[in-house]
Amino acid sequence: MTRFSIGGDVYGVQDASTSYSLTNPDPQTLRFQVQQGDHAWYDDSSVDRSEVSGAGNIPGGTPLNLNYQFMVEANGPNGSFTNTADGWFIVGQMHNDDNSSGVGTSPPFAIQLVGDHLQVVARYVQPGQDPSNGAGNVQMLTLWTDPNPIQTGVYNNIQIQADVSNTGGGYLKVSINGTQVVNYSGPLGYGQATNWEYGVYRSTAPETVAVDYRNMTLLTGAAATAPTQPTTPTTPTTPNVAPTVTKASASPGTGTEHVGDVVTLTLGLSEAVTVKGTPTLSLNDGASATYVGGSGTNTLTFQVKVAATDTNTSALAITAVNLANGASITDSGGLAANLSGAVKTFSGLQISNTPIMPTQPTTPTTPTTPSTPTVTTPVLSVADSSLWVAGRGGHVDLGTKLSTTDPNDKVSLNIKGLPKYETITTGDGTTFRGGNITLSSAQVASGLTLTSYYRGNAHPVSTLTLTASATDPVTGAVTSATPQTITVTDPRPSATSGSTANQDHGLHHHHHLASGSSTLAATVPQTTSLANYDTAKGSQASHSFALLNQYLAGSSGRVDGGLIAAAVSNGTAWAQNAFLTKPHH
Repeated sequence: MTRFSIGGDVYGVQDASTSYSLTNPDPQTLRFQVQQGDHAWYDDSSVDRSEVSGAGNIPGGTPLNLNYQFMVEANGPNGSFTNTADGWFIVGQMHNDDNSSGVGTSPPFAIQLVGDHLQVVARYVQPGQDPSNGAGNVQMLTLWTDPNPIQTGVYNNIQIQADVSNTGGGYLKVSINGTQVVNYSGPLGYGQATNWEYGVYRSTAPETVAVDYRNMTLLTGAAATAPTQPTTPTTPTTPNVAPTVTKASASPGTGTEHVGDVVTLTLGLSEAVTVKGTPTLSLNDGASATYVGGSGTNTLTFQVKVAATDTNTSALAITAVNLANGASITDSGGLAANLSGAVKTFSGLQISNTPIMPTQPTTPTTPTTPSTPTVTTPVLSVADSSLWVAGRGGHVDLGTKLSTTDPNDKVSLNIKGLPKYETITTGDGTTFRGGNITLSSAQVASGLTLTSYYRGNAHPVSTLTLTASATDPVTGAVTSATPQTITVTDPRPSATSGSTANQDHGLHHHHHLASGSSTLAATVPQTTSLANYDTAKGSQASHSFALLNQYLAGSSGRVDGGLIAAAVSNGTAWAQNAFLTKPHH
C-alpha cells in the first residue's frame, strides 16, 4: 500500500508485500514478480498480482500519451517464457474509475499476454449503459495479437496514444518497436475517468514470472498531443547498462558426439550487440568454438567440430569467452558486454574422441501394440441444485466449478435444457442461448450468470443438465463425468403478498456473485481506484445500514443474515475500500 512518485505522478503499490514482489534494479526500472498465491490484500486465491496503480484519475475525453520499455524474463527451458494462466495475464491497463460507475468493470483497454504472445484489447459500452460484465452490454475488441512469441530478456519499446471516450472522439493507437499495430477510432471505455495501472495481474498459475518496465512516461491533455520540437542534443541522463548474457544453449543438447560431429553453441544477450573480430568459446574438452554470426542482433552463434585430439568428457561445458586479436562484443553505445553468463555446463552432452563405427543391420522387432490412452475424468461441483430467479431482468449465479488433475486435458461443460426465456452469461460478457450449449473451462472459471426474461405470472421450473467432459489433446479420447442437474424456478413463488412481494422482486435483480461466492461484498459496487484509499468514513454507518436492509429484504435464504448484521454494525470503522472488491480485470 506504499505510495511513491513516478515522473511526478503518484502511484500506489498493490502486491503480496514480499521482498521480491516489487524491486528497483536501477533509477529507471521497476521489476515485478509473482509466484502462485501472491495477491494483494483485497484479492482472493484465484488471483496473482504485483502492480502499481496511478492514484490520480484522468477525466474521460482527455488525450493521453504513454511511452515505456517492457521486457519479460525467461522462466522456461532454454531461456523461453512459459505462461499457462488460462483466464487472463495483464501487463498494463487503463483502469476504469469504478467508484463513479458504481460497478466493477474490466479495463477499457489493456496490454496482455496470451500464452507467450502480446495482445491489445479494448472495451466500451454505449452512453448510459451498465458496464458490469454481468449486464451483457460490454463490447470487447481484440485489436491485435502478435503472431510471433515474445523474446525473453529483450526490451520492447511501447507507445500508446488514446482518448478514453464513448461519446465521440475516442481512439487508441499502439506502436511496438516503432511499428504501429493498432489504429482504432471509435467508442472507448464507459464514460468515466481512468487511471494507468501496470505490472503483473493474472489468473493464478503455477509458474513464477517476472517483467521489467523502464523509462515510463505519461503525458495528458495538451502535452499529449503537442508536436515534438527539435532540441539541442544533451548528454543522456539514463545510465547505459552493459548487455549481459541471459542464456547459453547447445545443439544437440544431449547425447554423445563423436569425431566429425558439429556442436552449435548459442549465446542470448539482453540487447542487440555488435561483434568485431572473431571471438571464441573455450570448452572443457580442450577445443574452442568459433563465432559464426549474429552481429546486430541479441543472439550470437558459435560452432565446433569434434576432433580426435579432444578430451573425452561426460558433460560439455563453456569455460570462458575469448576476445583475442582485438575482438569485441559491444552495444550500440560502445559499452562492452558482460559475458560471465556464458559459462555453463550442458549435463548429458558427452564428447567422445572415438570415431563412430557403422552398425550392422539387425532383425526388425515386432512392433508393440500401443496402450489405450487414458483421460482423467473431470470434477464438476454445483453449489446449489435448486435455484430461483426473479422475473424479467433477474440474475442468479449458477455456482459451478470445474477441476481436473490432468492439466493437459481440454475440459468443457455442456448445459442442456435452458429455456428460451433464459440466457447464460460468462465473466467476459459473452451471452449464450439455446437448449444445448458448451462452455470452456476458462469461461466456467470466469463465473456463470443466468438471466431471466420471463414475462408471465406463473412459476415455470426448468431443469438444466450439466455434463463435464475432458478431451486428450493428442489422441482425442473423451471422458465425461456423471451429469448433474439444477432446477431453476422463475420467478420465485412469494410467501407473502402485496407490496412486500413486489419489493422482494425489485431487490434481487442486483444480486450477481462471482463463481463460488456468497458474501454480501459481491452486492456492493467494486473499485480499485487508489484515489479513494483515504475515503472519509463519516457516511459509512448510514450506508452500511441501507445495504443491510436491502440484503435482508432480498435474501435467498442461503446466507446467515445474523452474521451479516453483526459485521455491518461495525460499518463506521471501515474505510470504503474494505467493502469493495477488486475486479478480476
